[in-house]
Amino acid sequence: MLKKYPLALYLVWLIALLLFPAPLVLSLNLGMGAGNTPQLIWIDCGVIAYAWWLFEVFLATRPTWLDRLIGLPALYFVHGLLGVDALLIAFVHRNFLISMGAQIRLTGKVAWYLALFGIIYASLFMSGWLVDRLPVIARVKTKLQFFFKHRLSLWIHRLNLVAILLIWLHVHLIGRVNHQLVFMLLFDGYTVLILSAYLWQKWVAPTQRRTGQVLATQRLNERTVLITLVFRGARQLFQAGDFFFFTFEGISREAHPFSVVNQADAAGEQIQILVRSVGDDTRKLQQVAVGTVVQVEGPFGRFAAIVEQDRRPLVLIGLGSGLAPLLSLARTYLGTRSIQVIWTVKNDRDRYFVTDLAALVDPQFSYFIQNGRLRSEQLSTMISPEKLAQARFLIVGPASAVLSIRKMLRQAGVPRDHLTDERLTM
Repeated sequence: MLKKYPLALYLVWLIALLLFPAPLVLSLNLGMGAGNTPQLIWIDCGVIAYAWWLFEVFLATRPTWLDRLIGLPALYFVHGLLGVDALLIAFVHRNFLISMGAQIRLTGKVAWYLALFGIIYASLFMSGWLVDRLPVIARVKTKLQFFFKHRLSLWIHRLNLVAILLIWLHVHLIGRVNHQLVFMLLFDGYTVLILSAYLWQKWVAPTQRRTGQVLATQRLNERTVLITLVFRGARQLFQAGDFFFFTFEGISREAHPFSVVNQADAAGEQIQILVRSVGDDTRKLQQVAVGTVVQVEGPFGRFAAIVEQDRRPLVLIGLGSGLAPLLSLARTYLGTRSIQVIWTVKNDRDRYFVTDLAALVDPQFSYFIQNGRLRSEQLSTMISPEKLAQARFLIVGPASAVLSIRKMLRQAGVPRDHLTDERLTM
């Protein structure tokens, strides 16, 4: 089990669950003394929940160094699960602790219900865990997305900050707590530090991000465009299979993630991304003009680090537009190891990378394209028994389809730790 995830992920969990809240809990307990033990347990629950919510805000800043260690999907998973855990332990705090002041009860109650609403909303509109596994919830999300668009969802998710400020006020109103000098210094210090990091990332960091321009666009079909961006004087922009968050001037205020298509080149100044029309901003990007200014946050991704771990053969399975980062990997590692690309598309109009795949000529390279989803019985004919047992599989595409492919590969005998995926859920 421990081999399934990077050691750094377990360290993140250790820091988030225990080490981060520990100074707050210890300083409060030492200050209040053993005489308050019965109620102190429930107070500690509230302190721990607050610390977890703060750590959740820190993860929302998407530290690139942490992404390189554990990956952004794992970071989002920790972020979401911490929020759920904090809500549960805050429920214990709220229902067992005796509180005397009306304002204390009101601020705590409103903060808890805001957090509850945030968890439910994020589970439906900002996380794929439930949607990808329960078709009923997926249908509900599809129907409601007309009203709850991505930009609105981001602002609703930021109600968590309001909840945190309410809890901060809630603690300052509690007389038996706000007289604990060491605890309050730590409590306010934690709050200021984390919220400052968040505000810096959202409002200051964008002004310092790398800025480039749209160099060229290529229409691939009626819903898909290949955009080439240039960043003058840049070096080592990305690693193979990486993605960035892009903000296009005059088109999108919120950053959107797109994977890099071209080869990783230490001297390269260009990034190519595939944009498929799936929402308001991506529809606008279908007509983006040459010269449009673009800002990038990143790069993010662990594909290159995973591939570099060993010399295993690579089997790259792209589902629709999910081929984009895998094409970057194939171009970068061509000639260095055995690479097999499997690409499934809806119809012939979506075969926009046929020429690019055909251009990758090497004795160790092969590719297969199919209209429609893969079937489990195809795997034994497409992939040799040796590769099923030894190769490293990278799968990218819509989340439900990725989960289906993973299940088929596991049934075919592929070891779990040989499977890596990137799920396109937005």
